[in-house]
Amino acid sequence: MAEMTSQVDYHAQSGVWMQSKWKGQFEVKWIYVKDVPNSQLRHIKLENNENKPVTNSRDTQEVPSEKGKQVLRIMHQYRHTTSIFDDFSHYEKRQEEESNRKDRQGNRD
Repeated sequence: MAEMTSQVDYHAQSGVWMQSKWKGQFEVKWIYVKDVPNSQLRHIKLENNENKPVTNSRDTQEVPSEKGKQVLRIMHQYRHTTSIFDDFSHYEKRQEEESNRKDRQGNRD
């Protein structure tokens, strides 16, 4: 969970996406980094999204204030045993492999 702390800079480029269809960057302040299973949130239904569980939401889905507070409360109280930090070495290795692949392609051109 993070707080957005800047406006979106639509002119900034980022190399973190596999696809180039997403543009722009913004700054965030991290509040929590922990895994919360969908099963802990699935009971929260969004009336503005066909009463689907909040876990079925896509990026930019508007969440009514009270439902958002429920999600935040659960995330705050949940005692996690894993986080994405556990997987960082895997992602760093993938990023290095991708960078090396791009370097090799660039040398062939």
